[in-house]
Amino acid sequence: MDQTVTGSPRGPRAHPPTRPAPRDAVPAAPRPRRPRALAVVLLGVLSLLTGALSAATGTATASLPPAPSALAVSPTSYVGGQAVTWTGSLGVAGPRALVLEHHMGRPGDAWVTEPGVVGTSALDGSFSFVHEAPSMMNIHYRVRGGSAVSAPLTFLAKTQDLTIRVAGTRADAANPPGRVEAGRPFAIAVDTTPDELRGSTSRGLPVFEGRTLTLQRRVDADTWDTLATTTVPADGATRFTDLEADAGVVVFRVRAEDHRTGGHRIGWTQSFPLYVLVGEQAQQAWDRDHPTTTSPRPSYVGAAAAAPTRAATAGRALQAAPGATAGQRLRWFPALFDFAWEFGQSLTSLPARGTRLAGGWVDHSEGAGRVSKVNGGLAIDSKRLATAGPGDFGTTRATLRGNAMTYGRWEARMRVRDAAERTGHPYDVLAELVPAAVGDQDCGAGTIRLARISPHSRVVRFGAQSAQHRWSGRVTGPDTPTRFAYAVAVEVGRDHVTWFVNGVPVGTVTGEEVVPGVPLTLRLSLVGDGAQEMDHTGLISDWQRGFPITTGEETLSRDRLPRRAVAARC
Repeated sequence: MDQTVTGSPRGPRAHPPTRPAPRDAVPAAPRPRRPRALAVVLLGVLSLLTGALSAATGTATASLPPAPSALAVSPTSYVGGQAVTWTGSLGVAGPRALVLEHHMGRPGDAWVTEPGVVGTSALDGSFSFVHEAPSMMNIHYRVRGGSAVSAPLTFLAKTQDLTIRVAGTRADAANPPGRVEAGRPFAIAVDTTPDELRGSTSRGLPVFEGRTLTLQRRVDADTWDTLATTTVPADGATRFTDLEADAGVVVFRVRAEDHRTGGHRIGWTQSFPLYVLVGEQAQQAWDRDHPTTTSPRPSYVGAAAAAPTRAATAGRALQAAPGATAGQRLRWFPALFDFAWEFGQSLTSLPARGTRLAGGWVDHSEGAGRVSKVNGGLAIDSKRLATAGPGDFGTTRATLRGNAMTYGRWEARMRVRDAAERTGHPYDVLAELVPAAVGDQDCGAGTIRLARISPHSRVVRFGAQSAQHRWSGRVTGPDTPTRFAYAVAVEVGRDHVTWFVNGVPVGTVTGEEVVPGVPLTLRLSLVGDGAQEMDHTGLISDWQRGFPITTGEETLSRDRLPRRAVAARC
């Protein structure tokens, strides 16, 4: 339980210090004994002088005017996990142990005290200490010391980013393929403070001089080979030189590695994949297979794109309050794991909290997409430039490894932050449970789908599959996921599976067949269609949580999912 460190409103009492004898003092020679009366007089004078000194010291402390309540951080441009200096005042005099409190700014929220003491205020109530910056946008913080608090401060962290391109080509936010001649060495240019912004939160990024950069080459969608490393220079831009590749298509990325010097606790991040076309034949084949990456295509953006689909196409309407979760409503806490992305975490960081702090996320990218930590969430983006236009292809996934459960509850919040076009090729946005062991993954059997959503639809689909059968259900949400965040959850018991959307049970299947009976893990995906150009989509999942099956009560929904035979096996 979080605790607030409290202190006396008046502060500690001041006591006159006792001065030890200097280390080099020489013992005084013995003196003749004085009359007792003289000793008493001298002792009285000494007592009066000491009392006067104590009174003067106490008066000075008590009369010290407190600094006005305030809070600021420096530098003012920062990323989550960066060491920043917090300065301000509690507005009252006296030293106090200091703790941090945060507020999400939503109706009904309260100030939450974070564990740990971060510093001590001065006699006038002022303070200055170094602490990592939060990564969440528009989160409010204040400093507490006993019953006194500083003024609140709204934090607006930047999002780590870096761009790469073939050296000598024009910087382009659309991240087009690089083109080089076969048989000639080339270089990859890296910019850790790019002007070719993915979004406004990348503007004005700080330079972390000396941070390690790693150049990697894609082997397959799950594997990258490390080719070289370098460090970030003072201007934030560098390059990897003397690169060679056989004729064909090669894909690179650069990782900015964990940065944990100077008080920083910044986790690693990665660039979007860069396709490099080596030789004329590869370039001609690319233009043939990806015609839309070199010419504009029709797209519909703005209000028309955001219009929700008609509710008549889906199942029953969902009555759910924004922000409601099954974990809270059904008392599943404490969580086994809770990935909250509140500071400088990377994909492979442990959960922020929970009773089983294990595991991390691995990324899968078949095309131009990237998995990354963006401010206060886990993000999956189909391409770098968050607008309509070419370059969105392939499937991109994030899979939790190292914290699987056979029975339990899983919950994640999902919203679509970017959906700038509608050309008839939307990504499937999925949250699923899949067998943790590759050997248990059998053509979709054992998969439980928490949710399948589409950016411009209010329909939330869910279901499960065994070796012989498939179960599916759907509900209509109050709005599209571009304007409404869905908290999707599933409970897997020994004899049932129940689905939840924003805390409401929406479907159940009973019987042992639907229960995979093997360790399961969470997977989030943007599912594309090979090289097919898709509508740009950006998914963000604010948090992902796991709960034991033993807390609260197991739930059965009145809505039972129909069963259908699996038509064919892969």
